[in-house]
Amino acid sequence: MSGVIGQPGVFYAGTPAGGVWKTTSAGETWFPVFDSIPTVSSIGAIEVAPSDPNVIYVGTGDLDSYFDGMGDGMYKSSDAGRTWRRIGLEGTEQIPAILVDPHDPNIVMVAALGRFGTPGDARGVFRSSDGGATWTRTLYVDDQTGVATLARAADAPDVVFAAAYLHYVAPGAIWPVPDTARMRTRLYKSTDGGLTWREFLGGGLPRLAGRISIAVAIGTNAQRVYLIGDFGLYRSDDGGTSWRHMAADDKRIANGQGGYNCGVYVDPKNPDIVYTFQVTAYRSTDGGKSFTGFKGGPPGGDDPQVMWIDPTNGKRMLMGYDQGAIVSFDGGDTWSSWYNQSTEQVYHIATDNSFPYWIYATQQDAGAIATRSRGNLGAITPIDWKPVPGWEWGTILPDPRDPNVVFSSGLGISKITYPGEEWIKIGPDQDPSLKLRGVFNPPIAFAMWNRRRELLAGYQYLMATTDGGATWTKLSPDLTETRAHPAPSDTSGSSFPSIVSIAASPVTPGVIWVATNTGIIQGSRNHGKSWSDVTIPGIEIGRRPILPSVEASHFDAGTAYAALDAHFRGDDAPSIYRTRDYGNTWTRIVTGLPATLPGGAFARVVRADPKRRGLLFAGTESAVYVSFDDGDNWQSLMLNLPTTEYRDIAIHDNDLIVGTYGRGIWVLDDFAVLRQLNGAAATEPAHLFKPSDAVRVRRNVMYNTPFPREVPQAPNPPDGAIMYYSLGAKPSSEITIEVLDARGSVVRRMSSAPPRAVRETARPPMESSWLAPGRGLPANVGLNRANWDLRYDPPPAFAHSFEFNGNPGVTPMAPEGPLALPGLYTIRLTVDGKHYTQPLTVERDPRSRVSRAAVAAQHALVMRLYAGLEATWADFMPVAGLRGAVTTLAAGDTASEVGKAAKTLATRLDSLAGDSLSDAREVWQPRPTAWSFVALNGEFALELNAQDNADHAPTQATLAVARSSCDEPRNLVGRWRQVVRLDLATFNRTLERHGMTTLAVTSAPEKLCSP
Repeated sequence: MSGVIGQPGVFYAGTPAGGVWKTTSAGETWFPVFDSIPTVSSIGAIEVAPSDPNVIYVGTGDLDSYFDGMGDGMYKSSDAGRTWRRIGLEGTEQIPAILVDPHDPNIVMVAALGRFGTPGDARGVFRSSDGGATWTRTLYVDDQTGVATLARAADAPDVVFAAAYLHYVAPGAIWPVPDTARMRTRLYKSTDGGLTWREFLGGGLPRLAGRISIAVAIGTNAQRVYLIGDFGLYRSDDGGTSWRHMAADDKRIANGQGGYNCGVYVDPKNPDIVYTFQVTAYRSTDGGKSFTGFKGGPPGGDDPQVMWIDPTNGKRMLMGYDQGAIVSFDGGDTWSSWYNQSTEQVYHIATDNSFPYWIYATQQDAGAIATRSRGNLGAITPIDWKPVPGWEWGTILPDPRDPNVVFSSGLGISKITYPGEEWIKIGPDQDPSLKLRGVFNPPIAFAMWNRRRELLAGYQYLMATTDGGATWTKLSPDLTETRAHPAPSDTSGSSFPSIVSIAASPVTPGVIWVATNTGIIQGSRNHGKSWSDVTIPGIEIGRRPILPSVEASHFDAGTAYAALDAHFRGDDAPSIYRTRDYGNTWTRIVTGLPATLPGGAFARVVRADPKRRGLLFAGTESAVYVSFDDGDNWQSLMLNLPTTEYRDIAIHDNDLIVGTYGRGIWVLDDFAVLRQLNGAAATEPAHLFKPSDAVRVRRNVMYNTPFPREVPQAPNPPDGAIMYYSLGAKPSSEITIEVLDARGSVVRRMSSAPPRAVRETARPPMESSWLAPGRGLPANVGLNRANWDLRYDPPPAFAHSFEFNGNPGVTPMAPEGPLALPGLYTIRLTVDGKHYTQPLTVERDPRSRVSRAAVAAQHALVMRLYAGLEATWADFMPVAGLRGAVTTLAAGDTASEVGKAAKTLATRLDSLAGDSLSDAREVWQPRPTAWSFVALNGEFALELNAQDNADHAPTQATLAVARSSCDEPRNLVGRWRQVVRLDLATFNRTLERHGMTTLAVTSAPEKLCSP
């Protein structure tokens, strides 16, 4: 973490598998700035040059990750994070600390741990004096020891402390290393800015081991030094020559969780104010003699990881917790929120069967959560999110028959019941007689067999319940070893051999696949009565775990897929296998998957599409891939996804959902086009794919002020029907999409031509960023996507307003066309004169409790109002045409007989037509005392909008208002006819007397307020 000195609101945070994030608003909003780098996303260190806020150094590779979260060297930005370039040290893998000279942005030091599973010399301290163009290694211990800590005071930059420890374990060897001598931590000190180093162990320090943190106090000539580790906090007042144990009886302030939490920081103005990290942060104001809780919530804390204190202002702080980055300007009394950074680390995801459906996730150190796939306020906002009383890791599954019941594993298995959100442990592990073994991330899975649902849970045995956990049945013997694959003699790397993945066949009842962290895969065809060892040949059953993820085919009971995560054994290559004969033989299917990537290429999950045979999705340590041929070939499906870890994939109807370990949850709305892609479509000049069924929902039903952009929110899925079409070549003219109802009438027409400009968009009453941009249909060679929002064409209107309940980037203009009724429609694509059609079904909102008859009556009303808008627009035109002709004829003449007559006639015409440039009437303003075509057009728009918030049978009052409004066009048309018959005739006679050409009205049928 790092802040910019002299720019109070600007801070940067580097996250594990989440890239670099920046705030310019003191933590009010954060945005990612490292997504342009496609190779790596785990950040170990970040430092803004104190003398140049535009220069930022980033070291990749997460400190707390031993087998994953790897990096590929150093990066630099010279424009405050807008662009990045790599500047070397590619082999270092993990860079946990950076120091930039306080006065020269080109002098930088880097601590490198090196690759955990491979010995090498890319470890130690590296120094550059030319901004990273060249590097010199100035401290090197050996090819297995890396440097994790660098510290100095800003006012004494030549004095630098470094800590080094063992950072290597051979593939297959035991971890942690039992040789305590090799595990010791070494301390080094430089007095020439990191050019040379000497090892030291000052008097009073205990034997150092594991992770430590060091802080040097400003204003002490680098004499006051704090050092913390698992052994507690130590302080030196003579630059590290001698040390004393501080607050020795306070076990809270030492490292937490075996060094996972480690940190000591000192105030820049007062060397006696010192902060330490455990699962909670603590503060001392007496030089470390006593401590009080500083920042951290019950029951255990929030897991602080890193801190930055402005060297010029000790009240200005940036802290990094497992939940996110937070900012304080008052020394920690108040903090910004961490709920505005999408950097969550998701283990597992699942969806329920409600509408809109909920997405459930377990996430590291932030607990289980759920978020709606669509919000009622036009976006997915904080009110569409809820914590779930499940564990932070493990698997979470809503009951497929009852979305009010959710099961979650982690520390046991919990059953959560809504709406009360009560939870109770119901797992079989509570029975000590079973002696069940579980893993850190235990699997549970539902099987839907014989009209009942069965919950399966993995331990060393497969357990099952059909009554929500009231009773459990053992469906297997110990599945973690077989005669062909006995348990390894030393399982210290996998101390709890257990099932890690379960897949129940959706095709044939009783077919179950399980995989264990010893690498064994077993299958049963008879609901667990007997099991077959179908372990993939060549998979070593070793000390370190291997994490297979199994997936059952939705079309063939004998077909299954397995993704083998072997990176704990030093194998970073992707390993995905397929069997079509119940596991008797396996085929490795990795063509198209990169063998290596800086951030890791191994596969974590494979998911089979339930609707198209052979359509597969895979999540790896760095990307998402798709296969259309049952895994024989793979290709990227990243689109706009960030580079990060993809731990889980879920499919809900036509939506693809991915859970990332570093960037939250992402949804690909309506991927049904992938089910239709084939070679034939690619050879056609144009192809319209069959759209998925659309649900008749309204964009935003809220009448209050919308959430401001600063409040975290995600876009809703596109409203209505998503349409995909492909073009083989650039079309020679505009393309169109028309929506036809069951009678063949055009409901909506869309074109690739830019839409007509509306005057209100030039001077909108709000920030332009709220508005939906006017765009035509895309007409790119290849695949295109558009959507019909289930509305009729926008009605003609003289004045437009913008929806009060708008949303950033999607606020439409009003009036909008009415919502189409549920039913059958036809989508017609026209390209270069040729038509392509597909059927579309529009379904009613499943939440609506209004009868079809009531909805039909409401639709008849809105269509009548819609017709009123069209009628007043059309009837206005001849009136306006005549008014223009009269005004032009006697422009500037107010004295002659013709001029006076023209003015009289123009006044009559003004009262009929109205001012077409006037603003729309607001609902709180009074209705006009006399109607014009323009005013009546606006009135129909208001009444149409008023019907757009709910399915509801028209009330008597509503019908009365509509009748009253619909009577007015007839009155106006009658007045217009009278003006033509009498007033225009009189005016023409005046013109004839003066030898001038008379005026005529173009004959056109007047329209009235009827569909």
